Amino acid sequence: MARKRRRIGGIVYFILLCAWAAALCYGAYYGLGRCWEYAEAFEASRPNHTMDEYVARLSEELWDEEIAETIKAMPHEVQSDEEVAACVREMLSQGVTYVRKGGGGEGRAVYGLRCRGSEFGVVTIREVDDYVSPFDLEKLPWRLLPWSIRPWEVESESFDFNGLYSSVEVVVPRSYTVLLNGVKLAPEYIVEENIPFDVLGSYYERDDGLPTKQRYRFDNVIGSVETQVLDEEGEVFAFDPKRDDSQFIKPCSDAVLARLSDFTAAFIDRYLKYTSGAIDPTSGYQKLAPYLLADSDLDRRMKDALDGLTWAHTETINVDSARLNGALDLGEHYYICDISSIATTFETGKGEVESVSNMRVIVRERNDDVRAIALELY
Repeated sequence: MARKRRRIGGIVYFILLCAWAAALCYGAYYGLGRCWEYAEAFEASRPNHTMDEYVARLSEELWDEEIAETIKAMPHEVQSDEEVAACVREMLSQGVTYVRKGGGGEGRAVYGLRCRGSEFGVVTIREVDDYVSPFDLEKLPWRLLPWSIRPWEVESESFDFNGLYSSVEVVVPRSYTVLLNGVKLAPEYIVEENIPFDVLGSYYERDDGLPTKQRYRFDNVIGSVETQVLDEEGEVFAFDPKRDDSQFIKPCSDAVLARLSDFTAAFIDRYLKYTSGAIDPTSGYQKLAPYLLADSDLDRRMKDALDGLTWAHTETINVDSARLNGALDLGEHYYICDISSIATTFETGKGEVESVSNMRVIVRERNDDVRAIALELY
């Protein structure tokens, strides 16, 4: 009987031991599970967790409502919102990172968004005030832990894409037009005027009315734009910024050459007769003056020569030929004429002399009236 009781007692003890072990295992399992849940809640409550999710979404969607509003507010006169948006998406596709910034205050954190090494936005996150924790933080063991497990949420965001801006500068003749994406640049985008043509050199010292260039600068370009230059006739001009200003100087049309040829014949006849001294200087200047631009360099030179011509020894002069070899269009109805002439003079003590003159003459045409501005012998 006693043996039977010992056997029953052993069985009961084993059962109780198993129950105790099971209770311990359950307690350990439950406790570790709760600790794991707390660890997960703690990890989710870290500010960088919220920022990682935010940046991942931004990098994936490449867009945001605040970004759209920022783009609309940005100056981009020659580009549409869609074109700028495409540029922003391309930038964001290269990867977005964030860095903690100062400020924010209690329960808030501020982060700068960066892409391609530059900051383009600021995000402020805050702890969720109405968060209901699955843990009673007023009871043990949770109240012993010093960490907050409130999650964070985005409170505000702002973007500044001014770092994407670049500038376009174009230097063209003042009679030309510059278009960006088909939009004509207005005069307010001219930042420099009266730039001399590099191929005209010293001619500007003789007359400041010659065609000049001007510099356009447009600072609100995002990404790339199509730059187009129109000449003074409104035709598309194949502008090459690496070439000198000779690209702006064009051959004259047949109609212009005909007018310049007529001018050449009359001008050379009067110019050579006046400068030879074979005729009365005052009368000679009066006949030449209608072919000179008043108060131009050449006009002043001819006036200065009046007194000296009275001492000339040439008795007679005959203009045998005056030929327009060619002409170039400088724009704004200014032309460079290459002229050759032959004249026969008779001088006391020398007899008859034939002289050949080659010259470049700058002329201006207004309403079919052609006037000489400057003359250079070569």
